[in-house]
Amino acid sequence: MESHNIARSREGHAAQAGVDKWVLIQENTFRNWVNEQLRSGGLEVENLENDFDDGVRLVALVSSLQGKRIRVIKNARNHHQQLANVAEALTAIANDNIKLVNIGPEDVVDGNLKLILGLIWHLILRYQIGKSRFPTKKLMICWLQAVIPECNITNFTSDWNDGIALHALIEFCQPGLCPEWRNLSRSDGLDNCRNAMMLAKEHFDIPLVVRPEDLSSTDLDELSGMTYLSYFMKVDSPGYHATLSLVRRLLRGGTVNNFTSDWSNGQLLCRLVHAVGGNVPGWPSLSDNPVECMQMGIDGAKGVGIEPILPAKDMADPEVDHIGIMAYAAYFLRFKPVRSASEKVVFSSLPQNSPVDQEASFAISLEDDDVSPGDIRAEIIGPDSVHNVHFNWVGRTGHGYFTPTETGLHRLNVYCEGQVINGCPASFKVLADRSKVTLSAVDSCSLGTLTELQVNSATAGDGDVQIEVRAPSGRSMKISAVPRHGGNYISNFNPTEVGEWEVSVLYDNEHISGSPYTVNVFDPSQVKVYGLEGGSMESGVVFNADATKAGKGNTRVEIIKDGVDVTRHCIINEEYSNFYKLHFNPPSPGHYNVHVLFNETEVRGSPYDIDIVDSSNVTVSGDGLSLVCVNRTASFEVHGGSSGKLDVEITAPSGSSVPYRIEQGTNEFRVEYIPTEVGDHTIDVKYADSELSGSPFCAKAYNTAAIEVTDLPDGVVGQPIEFGIDVRKAGEGQLEIMVNNGNLPNTVESDATGVYRMSFVPEEPGIQNVEIIFNKESHPRSPFTCNAVNLNQASVRSLDLQLPVEKTSSFYVHSENISQDLNVNVDISSPTGDRVHADIYNQGNGEYKVEWMPRMPGRHTIDVQFSGVQIDGSPFYVDVFDLSTIRIDNFRHGTVGDEAGFSVDFSNAGTLDQEIQIVGPSGIDVVYDSRELGYLWKDYLYEPEEPGKYQIYIKYGGFQIPGCPFTQDIADGGLPSASGSGLFFAEEDKPAVFNVEVGRRKGDLRVSVSGPNSIAKCSVDPQADGSYTVTYIPVETGIFDISVTWNNTDIPGSPYHPKVIDARKVRIIGGWQHFMDSNERVNLVVGERKQLPFDISEAGPGTLRAEVKAPSKTLDVDIDTHTMGRAVIEFVPEEEGPHYIHIFWSDIPLVNSPFLGFAIQHTPDASKLILTGRGLKEAVVREEAEFIIDGSQAGRGNPDVVLSGVRAEVNVKINPIGNGKFRCTYIPILPGAYLLHITWNGRQLRGSPYKVNVIGAFYPNRVVVNGVGGAILGREMNVGIDTRKAGPGELTAYCMGPHQVAYCELEDNHDGTFRLGVKAQESGRHVLQIKYGGEHVQGSPFVYKVTAQPDASKVRVHGPGVEHGILATYISRFIVETRGAGAGQLTVRIRGPKGAFQVEMYRDSQRDRTILCRFDPTECGLYIISVKWSGVDVPGSPFHVHILDTQEELEQVLNEVSYSFGTSQSHGGSLHSSNPPPRLVYGQWREKI
Repeated sequence: MESHNIARSREGHAAQAGVDKWVLIQENTFRNWVNEQLRSGGLEVENLENDFDDGVRLVALVSSLQGKRIRVIKNARNHHQQLANVAEALTAIANDNIKLVNIGPEDVVDGNLKLILGLIWHLILRYQIGKSRFPTKKLMICWLQAVIPECNITNFTSDWNDGIALHALIEFCQPGLCPEWRNLSRSDGLDNCRNAMMLAKEHFDIPLVVRPEDLSSTDLDELSGMTYLSYFMKVDSPGYHATLSLVRRLLRGGTVNNFTSDWSNGQLLCRLVHAVGGNVPGWPSLSDNPVECMQMGIDGAKGVGIEPILPAKDMADPEVDHIGIMAYAAYFLRFKPVRSASEKVVFSSLPQNSPVDQEASFAISLEDDDVSPGDIRAEIIGPDSVHNVHFNWVGRTGHGYFTPTETGLHRLNVYCEGQVINGCPASFKVLADRSKVTLSAVDSCSLGTLTELQVNSATAGDGDVQIEVRAPSGRSMKISAVPRHGGNYISNFNPTEVGEWEVSVLYDNEHISGSPYTVNVFDPSQVKVYGLEGGSMESGVVFNADATKAGKGNTRVEIIKDGVDVTRHCIINEEYSNFYKLHFNPPSPGHYNVHVLFNETEVRGSPYDIDIVDSSNVTVSGDGLSLVCVNRTASFEVHGGSSGKLDVEITAPSGSSVPYRIEQGTNEFRVEYIPTEVGDHTIDVKYADSELSGSPFCAKAYNTAAIEVTDLPDGVVGQPIEFGIDVRKAGEGQLEIMVNNGNLPNTVESDATGVYRMSFVPEEPGIQNVEIIFNKESHPRSPFTCNAVNLNQASVRSLDLQLPVEKTSSFYVHSENISQDLNVNVDISSPTGDRVHADIYNQGNGEYKVEWMPRMPGRHTIDVQFSGVQIDGSPFYVDVFDLSTIRIDNFRHGTVGDEAGFSVDFSNAGTLDQEIQIVGPSGIDVVYDSRELGYLWKDYLYEPEEPGKYQIYIKYGGFQIPGCPFTQDIADGGLPSASGSGLFFAEEDKPAVFNVEVGRRKGDLRVSVSGPNSIAKCSVDPQADGSYTVTYIPVETGIFDISVTWNNTDIPGSPYHPKVIDARKVRIIGGWQHFMDSNERVNLVVGERKQLPFDISEAGPGTLRAEVKAPSKTLDVDIDTHTMGRAVIEFVPEEEGPHYIHIFWSDIPLVNSPFLGFAIQHTPDASKLILTGRGLKEAVVREEAEFIIDGSQAGRGNPDVVLSGVRAEVNVKINPIGNGKFRCTYIPILPGAYLLHITWNGRQLRGSPYKVNVIGAFYPNRVVVNGVGGAILGREMNVGIDTRKAGPGELTAYCMGPHQVAYCELEDNHDGTFRLGVKAQESGRHVLQIKYGGEHVQGSPFVYKVTAQPDASKVRVHGPGVEHGILATYISRFIVETRGAGAGQLTVRIRGPKGAFQVEMYRDSQRDRTILCRFDPTECGLYIISVKWSGVDVPGSPFHVHILDTQEELEQVLNEVSYSFGTSQSHGGSLHSSNPPPRLVYGQWREKI
């Protein structure tokens, strides 16, 4: 048998790499075929030599052909991964029983085109053409020769170059596509091939794996031709279905669906042989043995000239490939089917059920030319008769006619040449004449009454009468028909539903004439009459009759009075279908009887009795018709009524009905009701359905308790006391207010409808009583009271309006002529609005002392009230200041005649009055001058006229600052003086300058400048006028010390203390970006207070000042400096547009000042939010995910974020990052689908919630692998893998031996653990790779050794220890040789006369295959030594050793053993009897050792 391991040329030689055109055709064909298989996966191969090198496309090809998934490393990054992919594909091919020879993974990876082409041909053979054991080429040729015999096909190359055979094949597959194929020219090969291939593509979707140029080429190779033509003959191909269809036509019945399993029992082949006229012995009784039956069919086919292609055994195999049987069956297609006599005539139409005594017919056709009408006869067999049939022939169609004379089942038999034709006997029924059956029907009947139905069939013949009725609801039922004499039937019809019933009368299961009938069923009891309770002469009586549920019918009335019919006074109108309104105008008062009838049947309740009265004499009166109180019983009376009907309806303001009770007396009625709502109640009173005079009445309900009165405040004599009254819920009525029994007038002012402000002025001190009366009913809480006091000349004294902090202060509240203790309330508020504690002491005589202590500077508010009434002058304002914040420095002592001075900084204390007093040595006040150095920062100058100590007194707000008086020494001239701004103020990193005037003095000038933590570098430069200019550059902020000495003596004012600031270090907290909009402008909202916090802790001793210039004005700005090192600028924009924010630090503008702000109206718009970030859609378990919410365009607002899943809710952190933006982060713990809900200012965003997919993180280093170790060739190594702690991921395994890939099978235990079975194909070193998520697990790759299987037959045991011996001299050692026995475990067990013995085993090293064993016998007897290698007895085991006491006993045993050994050999017995054969003697053993 030929080996198909490489691609072959048309000459049968292996394809060689080169320039031969047939090689290029074959490569192109195979590449096109491969791409056809890969098309569904979206892959493509351009170069067979290189495109399979990573194994991905090869795995996809094999997976597509086999229809199952194969593991693959999609991004094979190295040679090892490429080999693994190819190995997976080759393993899948080998597992599908495709034998691959001389090709391995490295051949595909290295691009061996010759072997790759051979591999593809194997795949085409297996999956495209078939898997037959027989030469596929031969089977394909056989089928082609059978279906297009005129073309004489013998190969797949030259016979197809002219395209004629391909046209003939297409015509066979679908007749009519190429009917003129015989007229094609052989010289137009290319056009013929192209046209045929395009037809095959268009009609059969056969791909052009071979180009028309190649099919018409003489260089066409055989494998390419077979590949293309296989599309015409594979399973479900056009040739397959065409052959199957023709076989079915030959069989003329039966079922054949394939060319494999349907043929396996041989029955189908025998039928086919019989159909073409062949002889099958025993037909149709065939053998149950499939092979025997198949052989019978093959032998029968030989009789008609069809030789077998496959043996019977192979054809009977259900797994046989289709191509062999299909080719064999195609040879039967040249035959026509042979008909039997019974098949030569067929029915054109069968007799139908027909009435008795009427002519009926049927038709037959002659299907065979050798049959004539004379060969045909027919008969009709009835229940008790046989009828002749006469034929009328038109051509080869005969119409048979007959007339049945009895009813019942009849049979038709047609005979051809004496045989009954197929389809006989044909049965049909002869029916009675239904046209003569009648029903005595009824048109209508009443529900619940029994109605009789009569059926007359006297003249119709015998038949079965059935009556079925169908209710309007669709429910059907059969009613029994009871036979009576003369062919009559009686049935009782008792309907249960209203409506049209359908009555069907069937005679022999067929409707009689007029059936089905309709019967109208009605129900008079369903007619509802209402409105006949009585009436009056004025309005008459109007009543209704509702017959909508009574069915179809007519409604009428009869009205009788005193035996006289007065129906003519009643008019009846049908408002809509079966609903009637009746108007009765009575001729006179009195008693009437009203009869209501439906379909002339009186309805339920009829006749009705009514009384007609005259209501003009009935009147209504009573308090309950006017003003009533809620929750109390109200009543009124109806006079003059007796027998008529009184109707009362009371409607509350809300529209609800108010319950009432009617008591009937003599000629009158009393009606009582209890209103529960305030407002107008409508009372409608009717008598005998006539509205009474004055009806409807309006009763006004009120509720005094619903009047709301505010609390009356205590007041002061002579001052109005006000309170409010709300009567809106009390209803209508008269309100009265009396103060002090009406002795004190009051005033009323209306604030709104029903809301009043009442006031009165107490004339005397004491309790004031206010009574409130509504509708002459006092309020439940009346009288209301309050207290009035007499305050004469209440005042405050000794109140200091300016105070320093932390100093206790007191003042007095005094009022004369107060005879009682009043509630004095003193409320003191700090500048921040906080309450300041105050102690109040009653001094008696109407005087109270108030003590308090301010804790912070600023204006404090003091509110003083007597009994809730502010006294004159309240509130009072006290300015509090902090003297400790006033800084006095830069003393310039000077000399007589020179300018002296000092500086005072009030900027941190406030704006109160300042007083400076300089007293000279003689006690005389010195005149001074001042100049501004900054905000509330002044320099005071004076010119001393006498030497000595000058006293300086400084007061602020009238309080002397601590440390006063300050002393300044004035020398008697001789020292230089210094001046200039650098003595008082400087900026960090900027030069500061001052001058020293030395005049004509001679001496040594020294200047030093030191800061809090540094010494400033300074330069002293002499000038032409004798002065010096000093320049220094401070490198830090703070208060510096400048020492200026002249001849080692401080000049006046030295040391100086300038303030060094740095406006650059005034930084807004959080950064400007936090306050900016998208246009880099400060975000402002009209009407909202804007706060800009600044960090001034490093800016030096300065003062923050700000100005905000709006489009039309300059805004008020507040600066909060209560927090150390921090200042907050606050202002409120009042209009839209740009705002310029100027910010100064000690009058130095900040960098980039002014800052541009823009104010907008506050209209947040959540639709302008922008969401970005991967965390909106997906995240990884235990990794932080984030997204950004950008609300810079959405206005002010705050987001709220919730991330929820089925099993957990994830916490989302929201961090503002400035400019209305927020950074959101979360760390999911569990994988799965989550919903992300985002709201802005409490409103859900459009599109929220968003779906977030959380995928699990995988950790290959947490995968636990056990069981990897030494393995035995041929045995599976079981490896346990635990991934439960590694997260989700894909687990893969690959094992490579020295030359071959080991089989790896992963089994999922569905609990996070897996079993890996590894079966090596060769011995030697193996490398096992286990990956999780594409990465090596802990310990991978694993290296282990595979050894050959243990072979116990190769183990040899010898030595004195397994020989018989004498106990006294017995040597118990023996040797076990395991060389060549493979890897295994040696087990030695010894059992003596009294039990088991311990065995000692020795060897020189672990690799030594020779083991020395010994044991110590202590008594005589039989010892059984069992030696096993990996659980299998080695040759000779178990050994039976006799240890004896004497030499005579030993010789006797040895003689017995020799005898038994010889006997065993002569008789073919076992050598392993209870006595072992002779062994090596001790001497031999010793020499061997």
